[in-house]
Amino acid sequence: MEFRRATANDYAAVYDLQNRNLRTRLTASERSDGFLSAAFRIEDYEALNEDLCVLVCVEEKRVLGFLVASTIKFNQKFALSTAMVARYPQAIYDGRALDSYQSCVAGPVCVEREQRGRGIFPGMYHRLFELLPPEYDLAVVLIAKDNPRSFNAHTKIGFQQVEQFQFNARTFDILAIKV
Repeated sequence: MEFRRATANDYAAVYDLQNRNLRTRLTASERSDGFLSAAFRIEDYEALNEDLCVLVCVEEKRVLGFLVASTIKFNQKFALSTAMVARYPQAIYDGRALDSYQSCVAGPVCVEREQRGRGIFPGMYHRLFELLPPEYDLAVVLIAKDNPRSFNAHTKIGFQQVEQFQFNARTFDILAIKV
């Protein structure tokens, strides 16, 4: 397996993997194994990769997973991310409010269903933390409360829950980790 920054040749596979794992396209049973809440276009992935990073896990030329990291500024164009950032003054990590740190937004993150459990998820985060510019203190992630698989995967690698909030009648957790 190779963990690397996405290239233009990867975006279609990332987009396809995203679309197969969207909450709105999965049954309730399938959602229990994790899902993505937001959909991006291929152009969005290009812009996200330019903003900070789109990371992929590739094996035998096949994209098995992806992880996005983006700046707070980039996320201001999305209502849910803006709502999350508005909670930063109340969200306490290691004794300080999130807005006192230089942070990036991690996510979405997705691994092919049949590839889960192979170390792809932690491998992508490990590689991301190697690639992030040194000015970043934290990675912050937003997880829907009805997505316990994602919550558990993130806490297993060291993310800590720092806040919870409501948006469009759904509950979301904010988690953070030092990078």
